[in-house]
Amino acid sequence: MQMDKYILGFFYEIRSPYLDSFFEGITWLGSLWLLLPLSLFVTVAMLWSGQHSLGVLDRIYLPASLLMASFLAFVLKSVFDRQRPDLFETWVILPTDSAFPSAHSAQVAAFFMALWFLLPISMRWTVGWILLFIVLVVMISRLYLQVHWPSDVLGGGLLGISCAIILRFMLLPKEAV
Repeated sequence: MQMDKYILGFFYEIRSPYLDSFFEGITWLGSLWLLLPLSLFVTVAMLWSGQHSLGVLDRIYLPASLLMASFLAFVLKSVFDRQRPDLFETWVILPTDSAFPSAHSAQVAAFFMALWFLLPISMRWTVGWILLFIVLVVMISRLYLQVHWPSDVLGGGLLGISCAIILRFMLLPKEAV
């Protein structure tokens, strides 16, 4: 698709040593290796703080959203079996799994959307912009690094958001909306 080529071409053209280092680091914020322990830490921290009275189902919401998004991303990867982009030279080792959907995008979107739902309603809009910024930067990192097509990243983000929303209605109390 012409738009895919244009977008990936743009990111290839703006390459610089600074941006290479920045995006290679920031992309890890979408990694299950980082987000799963972080989700467990956040859950324990909320329990210990006493500021958030969590029920049994509420306690598993954040890690469940993350794991659901990750699991579904890898199932969909095997279904779609889409090749990763090879339009431009890459300076990172391409992952060996399929491209669609981006698991990093799904995981970071699920994690931060679920975290947003766990915030007190009074904090959601101010903190929400920071969370959205983190999600978007991780998604952009996947394009900058040339490891995903734009539709992979968009599909992964939508998958992650959907998982967090579905589990929100299944696990969190109604007044937490």
